Amino acid sequence: MKSPLLPIAAILAVVAGLAGTLRAENDPISIRVEQFTKSDMNPKDVINRNHSRTVNVFVTNNSNDTVELKIKHVVFGRSMLKHEVITAGEGETPYTAKPHTTEKVGTGEAKITSVEQHWDKKAKKMIEASGATIIGVGVQVHQGSTLVAEFYDPPSIKEQWGKTIPLAGTPLAAAKAAAKPTATPAKK
Repeated sequence: MKSPLLPIAAILAVVAGLAGTLRAENDPISIRVEQFTKSDMNPKDVINRNHSRTVNVFVTNNSNDTVELKIKHVVFGRSMLKHEVITAGEGETPYTAKPHTTEKVGTGEAKITSVEQHWDKKAKKMIEASGATIIGVGVQVHQGSTLVAEFYDPPSIKEQWGKTIPLAGTPLAAAKAAAKPTATPAKK
């Protein structure tokens, strides 16, 4: 006796196969993001913490064509003093995606240090918190000026894309300040 569920299972398998094929034609570029977080905290020193986040993006090109892409990433942090969202690390990587391949693209490592508010016995005063902690990551993949894939962890961090500034006193803040053109006074 044949099971009545076999024809239904066969139809569902065909529909699932067609859906995958249609999706591959409509969305030729897809990404998968892996994050590695490291928090270096000395057990004898509970005030200072070093955080780092490494982001790896796996880009899949389901099309028949080679595609030129730009992979932009931002590692977001939260300031210990003002509790505002800041940029802990960012970058842009040009990438050429070969047809029908999946390849890993590393984006580097973002490092940041946080110091808890604490009482300094020698100075006999309260020391304010400084630095930041890492709270999330965002990745955008562009083909020309078109956004073709994106990833945010947590998803609510998407609202912060492009709105944050680097934490003052960090190498990223110094690099951004150096990259800004300085205004020249007008000649009379």
